[in-house]
Amino acid sequence: MVAQKPKKLLLRCYGHKTEKGNWVGICIDLNIAIEAADRALLRKKMNEAINSYLEVVLNTNDKETIPQLLFRRAPVGDWISYYLIKFILMLHKLSEKFTFDEYIPFHLSHNCR
Repeated sequence: MVAQKPKKLLLRCYGHKTEKGNWVGICIDLNIAIEAADRALLRKKMNEAINSYLEVVLNTNDKETIPQLLFRRAPVGDWISYYLIKFILMLHKLSEKFTFDEYIPFHLSHNCR
């Protein structure tokens, strides 16, 4: 198996509070979107969605499609939002927006052969 750089194992995500008060999170590397009542639940649900998605992808019998399914980037607008939030957070703290990383679960790597 090819050794991966630690940064390659991070999945970039961001979250924001909607006008209705709920939270929406997006993983821009896998194009997964989650909705939750608060930040903590958003992170938990995103982690569960990522794990579930990767398990399904890595357990597929069609091994040729795995690379396409593992690199399913979100639309450009979501990438711009992610980096804009990240930039603004460097300037000052925002209580209604945040970025976070999720690690690819290592227990799934045995299926990559």
